[in-house]
Amino acid sequence: MHPMTTHELAKIRIQELHEEAARHRLARAASADRPRSIDIARLGERLHNRLFGSLLGGGLPTADAKA
Repeated sequence: MHPMTTHELAKIRIQELHEEAARHRLARAASADRPRSIDIARLGERLHNRLFGSLLGGGLPTADAKA
């Protein structure tokens, strides 16, 4: 293979690696921006509503409701 061709192929490959690194940086930045902590108060409220029903009458149906 001609040396100029090899050089051009190497430049193309380096450019591809730079673009891939930029995509990885954007993905890491996007995942770092989201909140990671769990809001225990909200979780407890949702769990209570799911198990026992909310004030609006939601929640899982009981055996009496099915009959």
